[in-house]
Amino acid sequence: MRKQLLDQFFPQALLPGVIEPYLHKGEWAVHQVLPVLLDAIGPADVMLMSYNISEDSLRAFTDLVNLRSMRMILDEAILRHKPDLPLFAASITPDIHLIHSHAKVLLCENDHYCFGIVGSANLNRVTRYESGFYFTTGRFYDYFRQQFDTIYNLAIPFG
Repeated sequence: MRKQLLDQFFPQALLPGVIEPYLHKGEWAVHQVLPVLLDAIGPADVMLMSYNISEDSLRAFTDLVNLRSMRMILDEAILRHKPDLPLFAASITPDIHLIHSHAKVLLCENDHYCFGIVGSANLNRVTRYESGFYFTTGRFYDYFRQQFDTIYNLAIPFG
């Protein structure tokens, strides 16, 4: 499934300047894309935004050998609804910030590649129709990277 995920759903993920839409019903989740992508591009820095997150998605990040750094922005409501999950996430990365947000963004970059996904799915198991687009380099990547940095700096550090 791992290599097939890139080939089937993100066939141009390693090419610069790509912008492609997607719409599917539970065929993949963001936390499944990241390990495959890091295997393909090598060590990289990751930025994640999500309204909701699950233990399963966090577990997928615990063995990422090609993870140079990870910054997360989570909705502050997670402290009320799932107070144990930010603690678990902090064992993966200390760089977690909280703010009132409903955005779902994945950005991944190293010296040779930039890859982003913006869509409707949270960082949890996907069972509904989800839509969005993925992009590599270019103005979309630059825009979402700049916005991520701005929001990260406005958000409250967890812990």
